[in-house]
Amino acid sequence: MAGELSLETAQNSVDQATRLIREDILSGRIRPGERLKTADLAKRLGFSTMPMREALRKLEGEGLVEIEPNRGATVRQLDRAYITDLFELNTDLRISAMRRGMATLTLERIRELEGLAADYRRQIAAHEDIAAIETNRRFNARLVEFGGNREALRVFLRGWDAIFAFRSGYGYGIGRRRIMADEMGMLIDALRRHDATAAEAILRMQNAAMMEDLVSRIAPER
Repeated sequence: MAGELSLETAQNSVDQATRLIREDILSGRIRPGERLKTADLAKRLGFSTMPMREALRKLEGEGLVEIEPNRGATVRQLDRAYITDLFELNTDLRISAMRRGMATLTLERIRELEGLAADYRRQIAAHEDIAAIETNRRFNARLVEFGGNREALRVFLRGWDAIFAFRSGYGYGIGRRRIMADEMGMLIDALRRHDATAAEAILRMQNAAMMEDLVSRIAPER
């Protein structure tokens, strides 16, 4: 029992450290390209160095941090090339999974997506931002999961979480989330018709719009 408690405590420390460093990065308190020294972070945040190392590895998985041999950890430079690669990879995974899952798409699955889309629309209307982000994640994760490839789902979620870690700091353009709700509805309509071509077009359209929206938030035109 003591071992279980100590393992749980260690995991909680890693989670807390990850959240605090993530908040520092997204708020701008730690700038892109800045070195992240384990000892300095541990002293400032009040943790031992071990959870700091694990937290930096988790943030590397989210795409916020880069860890290189003999150089250590630095805050990732966020630019158009990185955003484009990340969005394109996730969109290709969604499209591939959608096409694979079309053969096993049931009315029950469509109704599950409809329920999530309704929840999302209600949450953005109520300004429940955190709940809306989680619902959006579940909607798209289920779409990928229907494709039946667990490795694709793992890669997709890693990329998705990186994108929305940045979203937490930079937000959305005016009206973007309401349009995302409309895109969910359009996608469900295409899936109900088993129209893979239309569904792919909708996902690519959403990819382009989301990518440009995030780029404009990070580096607005002057």
